[in-house]
Amino acid sequence: MLPAACVISLGAFLAFGPSIRHRISIFQAAKLRDCAAPPRLPSKDPIFGLDTGLVNLRWMRENRRIREIYKQVQTYGKTFESWPFGRRVITTADARNIQHVLATEHEKFGVGPVRELAQTPMTGKGIITSDGGVWAHGRSLIRPTFTRSQIADRVMIEGHVDRFLDAVDDAQRADVGVDLQPWFDRLILDASSEFTFGESFHSLSPDCSIDSQAFLDCFAYAQKGVGLRVLMGKMSFLLRDRRFWDSCRVIREYTQKHVDRALSHRRQGSQELNDKDAHEKYILIHEMAKETTDRHVLCSQLLNVFFAGRDTPAVALANIFFCLARHPEVWERIRAEVAGLQIDDLTFERLKSLRYVQHTINEALRLYPPVPNQSRGCLAPTMLPFGGEPDGPSPICVVPGDTISMPFFTLHRNPEVFEHDPQAFRPDRWKTIRPSWEYLPFGGGARHCPAQQLALYWIAYTIVRMAIKCRGIENKDEVEEFVESLKLNMESANGVKVKLV
Repeated sequence: MLPAACVISLGAFLAFGPSIRHRISIFQAAKLRDCAAPPRLPSKDPIFGLDTGLVNLRWMRENRRIREIYKQVQTYGKTFESWPFGRRVITTADARNIQHVLATEHEKFGVGPVRELAQTPMTGKGIITSDGGVWAHGRSLIRPTFTRSQIADRVMIEGHVDRFLDAVDDAQRADVGVDLQPWFDRLILDASSEFTFGESFHSLSPDCSIDSQAFLDCFAYAQKGVGLRVLMGKMSFLLRDRRFWDSCRVIREYTQKHVDRALSHRRQGSQELNDKDAHEKYILIHEMAKETTDRHVLCSQLLNVFFAGRDTPAVALANIFFCLARHPEVWERIRAEVAGLQIDDLTFERLKSLRYVQHTINEALRLYPPVPNQSRGCLAPTMLPFGGEPDGPSPICVVPGDTISMPFFTLHRNPEVFEHDPQAFRPDRWKTIRPSWEYLPFGGGARHCPAQQLALYWIAYTIVRMAIKCRGIENKDEVEEFVESLKLNMESANGVKVKLV
């Protein structure tokens, strides 16, 4: 048996032998375009960057990788490069560079080089893993789903929140309280599964089926595996985790059952698929089945949508209530704003008009964005407009094979934009600040989250329903600070332990 270090070194050599040629192409392109190099993270291994990659893995394991990136930006500037496992990663918290990547020249940057290898085993290729035609086709399939008339289905979310509130009441113990985080997971799982598949998983019910619980457990485990594979990049072939592959298989088999049912309805020419009237609920899987009968394509595109939409509202709610539990004065002001409202009043438009509720959501998403970091792979030679040495304003040459990493967690803590106390939870700052590309809780540009308004509606609706019912929230967590747990999303490693009064 070879020592582990030898195996890693051999893998690095085989996977990144072309690294030298890549560096030469960067040098030649930079000279041709009159670009400058950004600051570089120090490394003991300047060729393969094994120490840099292993440090990143250790930080992830110790629940501090996102905060360490924040510290790096304070030390090396808003834009710098590193070479973990032999691949060039340019980290930029400069809003101008981020706008360039996500909007100005978005066609030269894609998610495929970053996500396809890592995520395809779980979801297949689709709208959030791929570029080009696969992405465009997926976007066209789901676009009608997220019109305002479809997302503002109060009756659907109302039933799930009713069951959520009952379940939390039953789970809360007098002295200990309750951890809201897993209950938010179940709430959004049930709502998003009904929205996507037309059938809820009923995970909030005491008699939740074994299949639904197995799907939930496998989904959570596979997500963490995807996050690790994204971090490892081409070195992910060294990972040996049978449970990851078994989890991916369960997820796809479960989804395939819903796909087959939708295709069966289509073949039978059911009213549900062909005679939709103005009062009928829009079901994504049925609408997509009208456009294609390819089982594999349907399964992959649906899992891509579900992957993106299931976690974000749940993690956002958990992170919001993490903040609220530590700031009871904010909860009191929310309660005052919603005083007198009835459940029937909670329309999309009415919730949008609750300014303090909206400011609170914005502030929590600023401090603890569910997606704290986004990456894009370079598809064609180009430049980042700012960040090159020696004077900073010089452009940086970017070539295919490079990865651009955009730390939104750090971006959201810029004191030049978010006033003198960017680390503080203070919803009132949103009375005056008007960030643009400095605030991206749902991404930006051509690939911004299409379900953003749906997520915000579910989040606001749940907060207001809880504010109508609960007089107060007491923090029951012995750890005051936020400890990150990073899968692809970022949530509290210690949960959200509270007592609801």
